[in-house]
Amino acid sequence: MKEEVRETSAGKRRDVPEARIALCKCKESKKIYGVRMEKAQEGWNCTWAFPISSDSAKREGYDSTILKGSIGRTPEYNGCPYCGTKVFVVCDACKKLNCQIITGETFTCEWCGNTGRITNYDGAGVQSGGDRS
Repeated sequence: MKEEVRETSAGKRRDVPEARIALCKCKESKKIYGVRMEKAQEGWNCTWAFPISSDSAKREGYDSTILKGSIGRTPEYNGCPYCGTKVFVVCDACKKLNCQIITGETFTCEWCGNTGRITNYDGAGVQSGGDRS
């Protein structure tokens, strides 16, 4: 795990894990939200989620986040701020995150409209942002 060393206001140093923000789209509300992910040994762990507007996400650069590796979550992960689920589906076509309340074996991506069968995520990569028109 890559860690950075930073100084605190008291001048002491502490390790800060590598973290990134990925965007996810809620299946229920159709709204986007940010998911903070910390680098883990074999991928990324979700630590918390928060509502964010498309404009703010673009301004912060969250719409260009790319992550490779497995995706897990910490016990403290709060889930989608709109529907509360802690389950993700990564679209096979656009590689974007969608939250999903599992109700069957099929899925329609809220980003690109692709429909497919839900399978295990292989860690190939996640791409944030770029909503369909």
